[in-house]
Amino acid sequence: MSSNDAAAKILKLPEVLDLNAASRLHEQVLAHKGEDIDIDASEVTRVGAQCVQVLLAAAKSWRAEEQSLTVRQASDAFIKTLQLLGISDEALLPKEILK
Repeated sequence: MSSNDAAAKILKLPEVLDLNAASRLHEQVLAHKGEDIDIDASEVTRVGAQCVQVLLAAAKSWRAEEQSLTVRQASDAFIKTLQLLGISDEALLPKEILK
């Protein structure tokens, strides 16, 4: 993965990541293909499984291309939802966020 965090683009997620937001999230992520991305999920209040799928698929794709896609800031609701879904992918959620 790229170690140049200073060049990473920031993708700020909306408060609600439900089924209606999944398509838009997919478009936003794809717009940054080939770039390191830092995800700001600090204002997320609700997360649906479809948006989690988009983020996990993107993280896997970014890893395959040796790019970085990482959640740098996350709300409690975002973290708790991922934990309820059994998501503990450190490539998406660094250890310091999961504390």
